[in-house]
Amino acid sequence: MLISIGILARNEAAGIEGMVRSLLQQSALRGPVGDLPDTIWEIIVVPNGCSDDTAARARRALADGIAATGRRDVEWAVHELLEGGKSNAWNRYVHEFSSRHAELLVMLDADIEFGESETISNTVKTLLADSTAAIAVDLPLKDVVRKPNKTLLERISVAASRVTTAGPIGISGQFFCARAASLRDIWMPKGLSVEDGFLRAMIVTNSFRSPVDERKVIRASNASHYYETLTSITSIFRHELRIAIGTTLNCYFTWDFLLYATDPKGSGAGVLILNCMTQDPNWYATLMANAVRNRGWWVLPEGTLLRRLHGLKHKRGIGLLKSLPIATVGLLLDLPVFLVANHKLKSANAIGYW
Repeated sequence: MLISIGILARNEAAGIEGMVRSLLQQSALRGPVGDLPDTIWEIIVVPNGCSDDTAARARRALADGIAATGRRDVEWAVHELLEGGKSNAWNRYVHEFSSRHAELLVMLDADIEFGESETISNTVKTLLADSTAAIAVDLPLKDVVRKPNKTLLERISVAASRVTTAGPIGISGQFFCARAASLRDIWMPKGLSVEDGFLRAMIVTNSFRSPVDERKVIRASNASHYYETLTSITSIFRHELRIAIGTTLNCYFTWDFLLYATDPKGSGAGVLILNCMTQDPNWYATLMANAVRNRGWWVLPEGTLLRRLHGLKHKRGIGLLKSLPIATVGLLLDLPVFLVANHKLKSANAIGYW
């Protein structure tokens, strides 16, 4: 079995070498043999729109790191793109750079660090063991959880993330393992933000050819990765603003457009997106601008304001009592974010917002 690993990177010169080291320390890739027998690997790094030497450092880290393992079953390449944007880099990796013989694609961002050394092995095994599933995810963890003495803001941030991961299994674009056929059925439109939500909608609906099937996304045990914790009010606000805007546009795009525009007996929403982008590269931006324009004063989807409380539905007793105050604080902090997001959307200043 061939497994392809895709690393999408933009201006990650400072961290790409550490990411590669963390990757090659995974039990599946540690030399001279890993813990997934009869498997060959390829590692593809896609630096996109970089103004630093991410590509050069990635080449050096991969050449030196793989040579040190003594592995002969790992190929690698770096495909540098002048055009920035995760959607474009994702499309190029999935449909062009990854081997057509790969059965599984492991997607990861260049700025994460693995938690368990078996993260890749466990997600691969979990996915292969469940024929219904299309994607297996791990547990994303803020890196501050490893810090012994946390500030008040850091403690609130960690507690809030526990509340938001308590509901249905989501997809973090930072790391997941997917069946190659499922991803190759999908194209991401240029200008898409919060790709995770779009990808999940496409996966659970079989590119909008089938009713929603939550079994398509599963979580592996003993598998996790760390990502950077935002520690300033400004960075947190900007991140939450991006999430609010991206989630709103995803709702318009997936559940208001693709759900009704896709022929369930046809080639799927992915091909529909590709055809529309080929005819008009600005198609997605125009579609979303029209969708926002046709709304009233408040354009964020129903239920957005109460999103922090959704994860509480599965909690009982002491767990609920502990989580409720954090969720309530999060709700109050969300209010200014949603007001600004609503204003940006109505002023046509949000398409492609990053």
